[in-house]
Amino acid sequence: MTTPSARQTRRHRGLWVLLAAALLWFSGLVGIALRPLLLAALPRLRPHVEVSRHGREVWPDPAHGAILTVSRPRLQRLARELLGPKAWMIPPRLLPERYAFAGRASIPLDEGAAPMELPFVVRITPGLRAPRLFVRLPSHLINQALDYEGSFASRRKTHTYLLGHYDTIHWLRFDTATITSELSDKELRRPITFRRLAGQATGQVRLQIKENIGSARTTARVKRMELRCDLDFKRYADGLAIAYQITIPKLDADINNVAPLFESGPTEALRKRLEASIARPRRLERMARRRFPPGMPLDLALHVEVFRSDPEP
Repeated sequence: MTTPSARQTRRHRGLWVLLAAALLWFSGLVGIALRPLLLAALPRLRPHVEVSRHGREVWPDPAHGAILTVSRPRLQRLARELLGPKAWMIPPRLLPERYAFAGRASIPLDEGAAPMELPFVVRITPGLRAPRLFVRLPSHLINQALDYEGSFASRRKTHTYLLGHYDTIHWLRFDTATITSELSDKELRRPITFRRLAGQATGQVRLQIKENIGSARTTARVKRMELRCDLDFKRYADGLAIAYQITIPKLDADINNVAPLFESGPTEALRKRLEASIARPRRLERMARRRFPPGMPLDLALHVEVFRSDPEP
């Protein structure tokens, strides 16, 4: 028969065990102890991400690819936003204050495009207010990824007029491009409901016009194409909605052997043609209906650069 003193002793022992467990948990010692297990599991991520190396060393930037810099507090905040009350199950100090990961990710550049293998480096760095993403890509990889039927870079459209109809087909190839977006300190202190991505590009456009009485071809050398993408964010009970509008405010191009149908304002006609191809209404509607995780980093500082390159032999 258990005496009252024995039951009280066990109760006190259980309280001390619980107190010790709570102390280990919230002090971060449990997180530090579990950290090797987490880091050992990262290289086995599949199927879209593969971590090839990680550690406290400073990995060099890849010749092309993505570089993400983020702080540990921001990663912890992201976990809380994504997991909600379940985030308490992640022990403190599970991630190091300074660390780096390198590997490859499989990412599609356009809806319906084949995924592109993209090298990446992720650096956990203290003292960073907002995450920063720098992407540098060779033009031949961009053009290969967008070279499929239905891509905004390769479009066919049928037009009707008094004498019948004709088809226009264009092939857009990029040489260089830059797109940037960064928020000021004042903007970072307010809820983020709008972002603007702006930049410019150069390249070449080949146009073919097919009519019932024949066809014509022309080539445009794009010396400067301004790009703008406005993003609006709205939060709903089932997630984050993103609406976007892509425009080409200005186009400077040299067009060779202008076809008759493009004789009136050929550069402006080409600008409208490319803008309509990039910002198709159906695609905008599909994006507006989608819901994204509420913890998406809307304050991400972004810089994308495309440099001119030749296809590999």
